Amino acid sequence: MFDTAWVKKWQDAVNSNGPMSWIGKHFTADLLFGFGDKQYVVSFQKGKLAEFSDALGPETCYQLAIRGPAESWAKFCQKVPPPMYNDIWAMAHPLHGRVTLEGNQMVLWQNMRALCWALDRMREV
Repeated sequence: MFDTAWVKKWQDAVNSNGPMSWIGKHFTADLLFGFGDKQYVVSFQKGKLAEFSDALGPETCYQLAIRGPAESWAKFCQKVPPPMYNDIWAMAHPLHGRVTLEGNQMVLWQNMRALCWALDRMREV
């Protein structure tokens, strides 16, 4: 799980989702997703998951990093996730602390609905 083939399926799920085209029409950002030891920079352009890359280096740029253990993301991706894994807020809650949010959190707040909608598409992969 969480290899490039999985991310490609997630990309297809996001880009083929009808509501995402209007929910995310202003969602343009580069985010780093950390699934345990696998990391990807994911570029959203107007609500579409335009591209992703696992070729990270010191020159890699992104606005916000969302990192967590692969086991936590695997629970999040279940069709019906267990409590505290059902959304990004529960996973990032200080009492649970399974996911960290690092960087410009304004990107998260300005695009919360579109980002959460895109994250929910992970359950379709």
